[in-house]
Amino acid sequence: MPLNKKKNLGKYAGYTEFFSKKLHNKNFNMLLYNENFSVCPLTTHIRLKNVEKNVTRKNLLECIKNIVSFYNKILKKKFRIIVLGLNPHAGKDMKKTKDQSVLLGVVNSLKKKGMNIVGPVSADTAFNFTKGNVYIGMYHDQVLIPFKLLNKFNGINITIGNKYIRMSPDHGTGINCKKKSVSIQSFVKCIKFCEKY
Repeated sequence: MPLNKKKNLGKYAGYTEFFSKKLHNKNFNMLLYNENFSVCPLTTHIRLKNVEKNVTRKNLLECIKNIVSFYNKILKKKFRIIVLGLNPHAGKDMKKTKDQSVLLGVVNSLKKKGMNIVGPVSADTAFNFTKGNVYIGMYHDQVLIPFKLLNKFNGINITIGNKYIRMSPDHGTGINCKKKSVSIQSFVKCIKFCEKY
């Protein structure tokens, strides 16, 4: 179930980081999963001003490796990875951006090896046709906003790259929803995912 970050986490920015630290794993990613499409932020709970320095070749390759492993070993289904640009229009109108120096290089090298991957793609139009895609965004809200808008509560939060798969509903505790009718769809989806996979 969703847990209250303010009461339980202390120095950790989120449960993705907390459980990965407890499992002694540095190479983890947060994946919001839905049968239609999934999203994976390259960086999770960090300040926006710190995002660019964490957009590295190493981090992107690790993220892609975790996605490929999860889809091939657990889900056993086809997918396409779409890498979103860090800058507006994926940096096409700018000089010397991480879009060209890091993202494009990684995408091109993996394409040559036969991977179904595209990018960097401008995030403002990337979610028009989502079926079968896994989007890698450069920061948390770049991919979580469209995921939650398009899927409502029909998704689950999965930490990939760890020895154990951790999952939870794709929303918070809803502490402000006491005594209100709330959806348990995402929690039920977690249970069904466990039953299926």
